[in-house]
Amino acid sequence: MHAQEPLTPGTKAPPAPPPSNDDEWVAVEGLDAHTVKLKREYEAEVEQKVATDHVHVIWAYGLIWAIFAVYGAILWKRSLSLGRDVDALRSQIDKRVR
Repeated sequence: MHAQEPLTPGTKAPPAPPPSNDDEWVAVEGLDAHTVKLKREYEAEVEQKVATDHVHVIWAYGLIWAIFAVYGAILWKRSLSLGRDVDALRSQIDKRVR
């Protein structure tokens, strides 16, 4: 590797040499050092936010499941009530038919 002059804000980075291997590190091309630094800081901030915001996703899914469970319980209770009403109506119809 050869030493490069430090970049000042507003200057373009020299083109990177082509990598000799796919696993080799590749330098950033076409951006000044300040922009690269800001972009790396921003990416680190986004990575941290994604890593820590999964708690909100878990709470959201939990809330959705709770809402569906309550809705299911209401439907179940309603179906029991309607079943009792149908049974009562059938018994009344049977009494009148006899």
